[in-house]
Amino acid sequence: MSDQKPLFKAPYDIKDVSALFAIVAFVLIFAAILGNNLFGLFQENVNFGQLLFG
Repeated sequence: MSDQKPLFKAPYDIKDVSALFAIVAFVLIFAAILGNNLFGLFQENVNFGQLLFG
């Protein structure tokens, strides 16, 4: 029993986790900016008052 595994050994490498986190963060930021711009164009081109009370 001298070759026991450590009790709290991380099953992942912190560099891999931080790289994945950075990729996901950039994708979410890009999607938020793109979605915001597209929704702004949608709001400018659609007359909501005419749609609702037309």
